[in-house]
Amino acid sequence: MSKDRIKTKNEEKRWEDETVDEAAKESFPASDAPAWTPTSHTGEPEDKSDKNG
Repeated sequence: MSKDRIKTKNEEKRWEDETVDEAAKESFPASDAPAWTPTSHTGEPEDKSDKNG
């Protein structure tokens, strides 16, 4: 394999890495999960139907 081919492969890999890095930067903060999600309670949902008829 010639040096030119190796250089081209290395340049291609570098370009791919830079492309992925740029896409990751542009997706911030959408790729981050929320730090905190408010909840009123845990467990099954409350039954809101009128039990007295």
